[in-house]
Amino acid sequence: MWRDTFEELRNMERRINQLFEELLGERIGLPATPAKLGVREPYADIMETDREVKVTIEIPGVDKKDININATKNSLEVSAEMKKEEEEEKEGYVRRERRYNKYYRAFALPEEVEPTKAKTTFKNGILQIVLPKKRIEKRTTIKVE
Repeated sequence: MWRDTFEELRNMERRINQLFEELLGERIGLPATPAKLGVREPYADIMETDREVKVTIEIPGVDKKDININATKNSLEVSAEMKKEEEEEKEGYVRRERRYNKYYRAFALPEEVEPTKAKTTFKNGILQIVLPKKRIEKRTTIKVE
């Protein structure tokens, strides 16, 4: 019974996503969305301070070894895969479930950063990336003698 209910909800979600993509995507010439490619776009926050850009991304169920981060001075790209298989055998039945998700998100950063000095943490499905801003040299006035 619950299985049928959840399957119906998943089908409804797929149909709603498909309708939005048809309505807002291809009709105005946008490229395929990540959802159309079987990839989820994780929720993210970008915060900027005087010295750094902090990006926080929700990617639940992923192991940190399955996260890929690529950065340039003005962009950030995060992808991850989740592959989990559960098997349970009890008297009279066998249950096997497979969960597979791909996550992908790309960002244009608000300021130039130094990607080689980035620091990351990953805990409870939350990835935080701290990118120090590129230092701008102070201008010095030189007196003419």
